Amino acid sequence: MRMDATATISRAVAAYRHRGLGYLCYKVLKRAVQDRPSLARRLLYRSPRWYWEQRGGADYFAEQEAQRERTARSAFIAGAVARYRPASLLEIGCGYGKQLARLRPFVAGRLTGTDWSGSQLALARSYLGPPGAFELVRADGTRLPFPDKAFDVVLTSAVILHNSPAAAEAIRREICRVARRIAVHNEDTNTSFSRFGYDTAAAYRARGYRVLECRPIPSAVDPAITQFCVIDLSSSSRP
Repeated sequence: MRMDATATISRAVAAYRHRGLGYLCYKVLKRAVQDRPSLARRLLYRSPRWYWEQRGGADYFAEQEAQRERTARSAFIAGAVARYRPASLLEIGCGYGKQLARLRPFVAGRLTGTDWSGSQLALARSYLGPPGAFELVRADGTRLPFPDKAFDVVLTSAVILHNSPAAAEAIRREICRVARRIAVHNEDTNTSFSRFGYDTAAAYRARGYRVLECRPIPSAVDPAITQFCVIDLSSSSRP
């Protein structure tokens, strides 16, 4: 018991020294609720801005880059998006820029990423290299700072699933506003401590939009819980 307590204290001290009190609080809270999914969604994800500010950082980057499935999924998404020949593209919730880097060869013009986490965007600026090829904007996906129809294609990848139903609907509504032609989503459908779980294709169908494709991610660890969908945003008569 004493050894367990000593190890816990050592981890807490290391977390504090690594990134300060906020990061320590995040680690403690996440550990406390990780086996209680419903409580975790209420405490950490009902308003997840703080969570992702703490989550973003060098350790998150290393964790993500070490997962071959994440890299394979990113390549799949880029290849699928390329078939639509995007003239410009916005990624909402771009994180440290992994998907933006994959997409650069396939986007003819403006390539923009938004995230509400300053720590994630700081990583993105380092990961993506000198400014010019990419535009990075700190913004909330529920209130995008862009005019109507500003982008040819808008993408989310594992972003909407972390938001409450009201916020998820607001993000989809903003996508319909700022995209001229296509919405692309990689959004898992299961619920967990960090996921609300949505059928994104069904949400667009309910608004009268045509779903061009809807399929699982073949490279995923569990394809059955994944959903990759492409929406024709010019196909609805509804506002």
